[in-house]
Amino acid sequence: MEVNWLDLPEEITDNIARRLTDIDDYVRFGFVCKTWQSIVFSHTTKEKNWNRFSPLLLLPENENNTDQDQADNNHVRKFFSLSSKKIVNVNLPEIQRSRCFGSPFGWLFTVGLDLNIHLMNPFTHCQVTLPSQPMFQNQYDIFIEPGKLRRMFVTKFALLSSKPHSKHGCVVMAIYSKYSVLAFARPGDKTWTPLDCPKESHKDIYSYNGQFYAISSNGILRICEIDTPHPRTIDFMPPPAKIKPWEMFYLVGMSGDLHLVVRLFDTDEDAPEGIYRCKAEYFEVYKLDFHSKKWIELSDLGDYALFVGTNTSFAISTSGYPGLKRNSVYFTDDTMECYKSGGGRDMGIFDFQTKNFTHFYAGSDILSSFSPPLFFVPSWK
Repeated sequence: MEVNWLDLPEEITDNIARRLTDIDDYVRFGFVCKTWQSIVFSHTTKEKNWNRFSPLLLLPENENNTDQDQADNNHVRKFFSLSSKKIVNVNLPEIQRSRCFGSPFGWLFTVGLDLNIHLMNPFTHCQVTLPSQPMFQNQYDIFIEPGKLRRMFVTKFALLSSKPHSKHGCVVMAIYSKYSVLAFARPGDKTWTPLDCPKESHKDIYSYNGQFYAISSNGILRICEIDTPHPRTIDFMPPPAKIKPWEMFYLVGMSGDLHLVVRLFDTDEDAPEGIYRCKAEYFEVYKLDFHSKKWIELSDLGDYALFVGTNTSFAISTSGYPGLKRNSVYFTDDTMECYKSGGGRDMGIFDFQTKNFTHFYAGSDILSSFSPPLFFVPSWK
């Protein structure tokens, strides 16, 4: 007996849609018929009834293509699902040759070879224009070719609102220039507005409870005041006692609290002769107690997995994603040294209980000279 999918009761198709967690499942669901496509789109407008998609790893574009015609048409990008272990192919000419940064809100931050900067949703192809790279202050005193500026001028982005087109608007914060200072912009702005802050290098920025925070190279937590005539940072918390400036720091929200993730490095003994390369050796996580103003080191992350690297850091409860490893830190390659021989090698999962490292992706297509793999959570909003 032939089944007419259009005749399925609405409660059945609605129940199927609620169970989707991977973006490729959503795409296939919508391809069945227009009715099913409209069901999923109706879910995406009701945030409380919509399951969050599994995080993806955006793999680099193919830089080894020497044929110009093929290189110009090299628009298809691969997203690897960390939960289902599936590859999703998406045609994305908009981000070709762009340095990309991930986020948990469905948006990529992109810096093009033309030095234009955008927010870009790779699954809806919606783009939001931000001021370009030349619109930052603290430009280099000497000429730097665009390929290098695309790669090194901005080292981190953070988003205050997950809905750039909402009536509440959005604000994007960036760490930029050789000084690793801070600036912000809203869609429609002509320039980036700098913050008055110490030129001592900032390592991460994060939006928590409607407020931007920054962490300095010395581990000082700073509040970013942007809604004032004179935007500035205010020192808020000294670092945990045992951290060192050469370690990497990330800010992330988990279970309603703000956390500091510390990535400790060791020398990569497998690096070619004459090339210095480092690799992750250990991770520490601290919870900020706002009342006592103390950092509390954690020994367990519960069922959470943390995602750090070339992305806005985020935490996900693994209970809804059986393919994700609980009590773990997922990480990608984000040190500047990685670009000398291609970034992407230092990726993996750190098990917080056993202190062991494992791999989450075994493909050979991980190296990039300007935009290594990154974490990203898709959205159709």
